Amino acid sequence: MKKQENIHIGHCTTPHGIKGEFSFVLYNQDESVLSNGSIISLLPRSTSSSVPQDGKDFKIKKINIGNKAIVVLDGINDRNTVEAMVPFDIYFDRKNFPEIDDDEYYLNDLLGLEVFDFITKISIGRVVDFYENGAQVVLKIKTENEVLEILFIDQYVPIVDIENARIEVIIPEMIE
Repeated sequence: MKKQENIHIGHCTTPHGIKGEFSFVLYNQDESVLSNGSIISLLPRSTSSSVPQDGKDFKIKKINIGNKAIVVLDGINDRNTVEAMVPFDIYFDRKNFPEIDDDEYYLNDLLGLEVFDFITKISIGRVVDFYENGAQVVLKIKTENEVLEILFIDQYVPIVDIENARIEVIIPEMIE
């Protein structure tokens, strides 16, 4: 499995029920790209996971998305196997994502982009990760000395230029 060809779409840390089902945490559950028959790649989140360190592909036998995503994978039929596999990260091949317009991008496209201060235009670091806090996406930006967490909203990230591999941010001032 080549991680760079896959998009990190979620993770799993818990089983669901006793029949070999998983409780997936999908990062974009409202518009999930997963369906019955989809092939996903799993990578272990820790050494306690029985998923091979270089990852393994699985076919989704059944998926139900409601308050959470309940998933049955082909060949996994009991809770003990599920418990041995968790925790793991879930990846999906980028070529299976819907086509997007030229002026659109996936959040994953922001990873690795150089980050500049909107006011000074000086490079301050790179986007290394992102997560959702329940209300919006938060970008993690690795600077020389720290990791900044910036809300991915227009007030803090006014410029995203995928073509030139850069974004510009307004760093909020902290009041102590």
